[in-house]
Amino acid sequence: MSAVLPLPDPSPEVGVLLARGHDCRYADDLAAAERWFRQAAAISPATAEAWGALGEVLAETGRPREGVAALARADALDPGQPFRLAGLAGAEAACGEAGAAVATCRRWLALCPGSLPARQTLATQLLSLGMPEAAVAALREVVLLDPDQAASMATLVGLLTDAGEPVAALELAQPTLRRVPDHPGLHLEIGRAWQRLGESARAAAAWCRCLALAKATSPEAEAARSALAATPDPSPDHTPDPTYVRALFDRYAGRFDAELVERLEYRAPQLLLEAMRALPGFAAGGLDILDLGCGTGLAGAVFAPHARTLAGIDLAPRMIDQARRRGIYHRLEAGDLRTVLDRESQRWHLIIAADVFTYLGDLGPVLKAVARSLCRGGRLAATVERAPEEDGVIAMPSRRMRHGAGHLRRAADAAGLLTLSLSPATLRTEAREPVIGLVFVLERP
Repeated sequence: MSAVLPLPDPSPEVGVLLARGHDCRYADDLAAAERWFRQAAAISPATAEAWGALGEVLAETGRPREGVAALARADALDPGQPFRLAGLAGAEAACGEAGAAVATCRRWLALCPGSLPARQTLATQLLSLGMPEAAVAALREVVLLDPDQAASMATLVGLLTDAGEPVAALELAQPTLRRVPDHPGLHLEIGRAWQRLGESARAAAAWCRCLALAKATSPEAEAARSALAATPDPSPDHTPDPTYVRALFDRYAGRFDAELVERLEYRAPQLLLEAMRALPGFAAGGLDILDLGCGTGLAGAVFAPHARTLAGIDLAPRMIDQARRRGIYHRLEAGDLRTVLDRESQRWHLIIAADVFTYLGDLGPVLKAVARSLCRGGRLAATVERAPEEDGVIAMPSRRMRHGAGHLRRAADAAGLLTLSLSPATLRTEAREPVIGLVFVLERP
């Protein structure tokens, strides 16, 4: 085993030169600092401090490639110094040597696992290399270590949005947004995430906030102005966009059942079955049933014993994947419920819609489509959240809708459907409070 030889201490003359160079550097006289550091390196080529300081000055004065050479020499003389690796990674990045910068950052992180600058630099260079997934992982570590890193969070939100995960981006951004509410770049990227979800009003609000915070000539302000100009209708639309609904439920597909049944005590499927059993003419089996917004199949599982055929439709493909695992559906389809209803007239004995119409505003159009899709004597069993006003249709901050009983009755009458039952019930709990809904059964005469 070879012994590790200690680095020689700089001679008094070299020490004086280094001290003069550092004094000039702190005084922002970089030209003089460079001269002193060059002299020190020439007199003592084995002094890592001389080469490292020279490399930093060269990088700071717009000569990163020369800086890389000097810093690499310093690292070879005295390897594994975190501050020097930081300078080397920065110089490599400035030269466009992303691969080298990534390798240096990884060495830096091996020595200082908690270094936020190392992870930030690493993420930026991974992006330059076309490795967004690895960059996301690095940025997640940054915001986990320090949620106040708004610039890193803005980059992470943008990456997740571009990767098709805008709901995840918005979820991650909220804690940072509460701590650092005045970062224009974060509002810019939050606007992009909302726009990706089809929520133009929320996107416009985020971009307006960005403009209020950013300097008029900043890149963030320019991007926000361009985004606002390209937004056709920033006026509020209380009905959630289907893109938003699909992304939301795709995000929660894997833990949907646990969230609803175990944490929220979700009861809508059982309530629908009880409402059907309370009416005359409910067959014990042999029904062709369509499960609108089937999700993971919670309602389908309750009604499967009564079905001759059971079909499910949902906007979110990942929900359909979860429903398929139950093995109870004869047919499953990812798509818009109106498409299926319009395609198959007079087809279904029973249509169930558990907690589906809460993402629609006026129920008139969908009930007309249901009426066309039901066979004569066919029924719709559904739930909505109850609005405080009899005729009301209101949007909640959660982007869910609430409907009054009067609105339901009028929409059913207009669709030619008879209201067989309509009663309030607790659909689930939220924050330990009951969520009151309406359970109703309609029939095509």
